[in-house]
Amino acid sequence: MKNKQFQKDYSMAVKACEVLDDNKAEDVSLIDVSYMSNLADYFIIATANSTVHNKALVDKIEQAIEEMGQKVIRRDGLSEGRWTVLDYGNLIIHVFTQELREFYHLEKIWNDGKNVLNMQGVTKLKEQSIKDNQEDVQKDN
Repeated sequence: MKNKQFQKDYSMAVKACEVLDDNKAEDVSLIDVSYMSNLADYFIIATANSTVHNKALVDKIEQAIEEMGQKVIRRDGLSEGRWTVLDYGNLIIHVFTQELREFYHLEKIWNDGKNVLNMQGVTKLKEQSIKDNQEDVQKDN
């Protein structure tokens, strides 16, 4: 079983993806960079359809993750709303407008073809994690 910090970081990443998806962010990607970088374990990259939408998405993410007991360590880019970065330590979230996401194309930097999940993949992994946890509980009883 994975350590508690990993589970907490993964839970925050999934929650952030769900918040983005629920609030109409486009092309939400969760990237596991833990084996490639010391910067973080996860990157999330999403597209907002405007600067106002970007700011609203960031507010929703911060609220949801704060409810999980974690505050943002650093936030950058919110004043312009074209590329906002939220740093939660082992989770870094990038919310772009379409033109900047296409220009910087961060997925290309961090993608080795195996580590990027779209929302459908995040949902499947979450369902599998829940199933695995239920099986662990049954084994312990």
